[in-house]
Amino acid sequence: MSQPVWQALFLDRDGTLNEERADYVKNWSEFVWLPGALHALAELAGYGAPIILITNQSVIGRGIITEAEVQTLHTQMLDVIGEAGGRIDGIFICPHPPDAGCDCRKPQPGLLLQAAAAFGLDLRRCLFIGDTMTDFQAAQAAGCPCVLVRTGRQGAQLDAALGVDGRRIIFDDLAAATRYIMGARE
Repeated sequence: MSQPVWQALFLDRDGTLNEERADYVKNWSEFVWLPGALHALAELAGYGAPIILITNQSVIGRGIITEAEVQTLHTQMLDVIGEAGGRIDGIFICPHPPDAGCDCRKPQPGLLLQAAAAFGLDLRRCLFIGDTMTDFQAAQAAGCPCVLVRTGRQGAQLDAALGVDGRRIIFDDLAAATRYIMGARE
């Protein structure tokens, strides 16, 4: 089996793995997998690199749900991912509201820097897969390559905002990004 090109894979949650909601995902019944996401996670599990979730969860800082409730939702999510043959090796969340001025809320690079320190990663050798401009900006600020998927609420604007060239690749969904990643192995 060939070696992975990327030292780790970072994934956004809402809009990349599950449907993004204007009123936030507040419990497991509101967590709806995007088509192909579970299968893509199962494929990525065989990639040979850590898979790390990087997610803003202002729903905590806004007082809508608690951090414990988000952790419960993530436990349920991880159970389903595992049953489908996939895995996520770490979860890093920003619980702060947008006006908190923290360094961990995307587009700031704090969550990526925390994950890199925890896993001993060189961010230049990792890949972030997200669905928003803030995902792209956080990756760029951290020096981490990034690809985007059109499955989030900003999907239609991504091509116009970024263009498509050798450094900025935009895919229809996580399954298409996974095919790219798996095909790029050394």
